[in-house]
Amino acid sequence: MPSALEYFEEIAKIPRPSGHEEKIREYLKEFAAKHSLECIEDAAGNIIIRRGEPKVTLQGHMDMVPESLAPFDFETCGIKTCIKDGWICADGTTLGADNGAGVALMLSALTNLPDIPLECLFTVDEEAGMTGVEALASDVLKGKILLNLDHEDGNSLLIGCAGGVNTEAVFPKIRTLPKGEWYTLKIGGLLSGHSGIDIGLGRANAVKLAADFMTRVNAEQVSAFSSGTKCNVIPKEAEVTFSTEADDVESIFAAYADEVKERYEKTDSEISMTLEKTEEPSVAYDGFFVHALHECRNGVVEADFRGVITSSNLAAVADEPEGFRIITLQRSAVNVSRDALSAEIAFVFREAGADVFTHSSFSGWLLEVNSPLVLRAEEVYERLFGRKPEIETTHGGVECGMIQEKYPAMQIISLGPTIEGCHTVHERMSVQSLEETERFLSALILELSE
Repeated sequence: MPSALEYFEEIAKIPRPSGHEEKIREYLKEFAAKHSLECIEDAAGNIIIRRGEPKVTLQGHMDMVPESLAPFDFETCGIKTCIKDGWICADGTTLGADNGAGVALMLSALTNLPDIPLECLFTVDEEAGMTGVEALASDVLKGKILLNLDHEDGNSLLIGCAGGVNTEAVFPKIRTLPKGEWYTLKIGGLLSGHSGIDIGLGRANAVKLAADFMTRVNAEQVSAFSSGTKCNVIPKEAEVTFSTEADDVESIFAAYADEVKERYEKTDSEISMTLEKTEEPSVAYDGFFVHALHECRNGVVEADFRGVITSSNLAAVADEPEGFRIITLQRSAVNVSRDALSAEIAFVFREAGADVFTHSSFSGWLLEVNSPLVLRAEEVYERLFGRKPEIETTHGGVECGMIQEKYPAMQIISLGPTIEGCHTVHERMSVQSLEETERFLSALILELSE
């Protein structure tokens, strides 16, 4: 029977960036037909594969974050994988182990536990907005226990996560006559990372760096500004062309660049910043929104002994025909704090003249440490590996919170193999951890299905 690793290598070859899950969806339907399993596709494109009357539901998402070192068509090309020193890696792109590992583990369980009633939910668009799980019906799942497979540490069990909300602003492009000296600022080499899991590590944010420098030189006009890609990725690059009438811009920049390199020496050692004079552009826009970017909250807002509680990621600036679109994502384990931070950022943007809207709000989830599900999972894990798993919560967003809202009686826990560098080109997955997670999942399903 195919292993989870073998299924993962198959899945990696299937293009599946967020919003383009057509090919992986067809693959899952073909799998269900081949194994004579019930298969449901809902209006959002989520897939449910079911055998019998299950007590246990497995869940993960089909899509992946598309990041690459060089131009790469994620909609038509599969991921090239290899194994190095016990880790499965990609060649210059994100690996897609988040959450291809979960999909592979579900297919392995369906294949290798042929006599166990089981239900598997494969959701779409988790990385871009969780619209798949948001659209999930509240009466379609049959399991009483849900095992989410989107955790990224094989040595622990996840019992809680933060909720989140996207706050976006569009600043209109107000044309003005070019004036002052024009410069192009380029920022690159940042480590980036997941805006939930890595936000507490103090990594540099390219949007913030660009806005902070332009504020220092009182940038008055902008002709182009782009930075970042996804709401849940810390932006690693920025390029902006702007004008200023400030004196000694080059010396201000040199001092700022030195300050940035010193500040982020331990987190972003490869950071690079360049400033070059450029010709006056044919079209210039009022740079009134730059100060709002400078004032926008970014990074950790609240933390305690449990880790990061509330944060914001100033994720991207998109240069669009209708205006400069600012994309941010607020997270918090407390929904009230999440919404208050979103409202604060929205106020800053509106005061500066933007149209602001929020979307893709999702709730957190928390299971008690001494709940029956946690205790049984701990016992199975210790029996298999001779050690107890760590019990954790995460500041990252997983779909468990939204599922819990729809199925309040369902017990939910999250597990998965060790994955490093998620949402970056450095992403890799431990082969040993994937194999151990596969063993643990099978044993836990058998235990919970009795």
